[in-house]
Amino acid sequence: MDMTEDRKDLELMDYMEPECVICDKPVGFRQKKQMIPQQRISQKLDELMGRKEYQQAENLLKYWLEEARVSLDDQGTFMLYNEMMGYYRKVSNKEKAYEAVDNAISMLDELGYRDSVSGATCYTNAATVYTAFNEPEKSIELFEKARAIYENNREHNEYKLASSYNNMATALVALGRFSEADELYHKALDVVSKCENGELEMAMTYLNMLDALISEKGIESIDDEAAVLLSEAKDCLDSRDLPRDSYYSFVCDKCVGIYRYFGWFRYARELEERIAEIDERA
Repeated sequence: MDMTEDRKDLELMDYMEPECVICDKPVGFRQKKQMIPQQRISQKLDELMGRKEYQQAENLLKYWLEEARVSLDDQGTFMLYNEMMGYYRKVSNKEKAYEAVDNAISMLDELGYRDSVSGATCYTNAATVYTAFNEPEKSIELFEKARAIYENNREHNEYKLASSYNNMATALVALGRFSEADELYHKALDVVSKCENGELEMAMTYLNMLDALISEKGIESIDDEAAVLLSEAKDCLDSRDLPRDSYYSFVCDKCVGIYRYFGWFRYARELEERIAEIDERA
């Protein structure tokens, strides 16, 4: 991947080259901090991951991590470790994902984030990594920390709170704690039902609840309950208020499989057609 191309894509206004840290400087000189363009990097990363260009995504993260370090941008470094947790989780690289977890958590105190929303995001990301690699018992304490922070800072963090409920519930399902998981799924629904365009998160929560039912009771005995949850999720996905954008396509893609699994083949095809239409416009 030509990283100069991605650099240009982030625009000169967003980033200025840090001064060389190996050049001769007067005694006592402190390198001036430069801030990396976090939002632009996240947007570019989302684009690459959406296109499944995983090597390019990793190159992007590594490149900007080095830039953040050279620039003495601790906040940028912390942000990149958090992005790396998600990236390495998605590509199933346990060693690198755990390394990113340790690096991010080690920065919480120096940045003053341990009890902040930024800290809660870190806890959630780290906990999700542990759940993904079949160590949900390691995740519960981290999810609890994140939950407490989000519940005390609900305003403007509703989606993060609901996501934390959903992710913690998934860990609880893996541990066989089904009633606790169900309670959290309903909490997530209550939060996002009050949010504008919250239907996509509601749809995913209903389907998470269905996954939990399968784990608890088995596929053979949940026909009626499954039909209700699939219908609830369908109503959310079919909402006329939702913008048919890349995020809508992403959510539909996550839902297609379970509809096909339960024999809703016509609706699965309809979702695939919506995805294709959005992708053609992109």
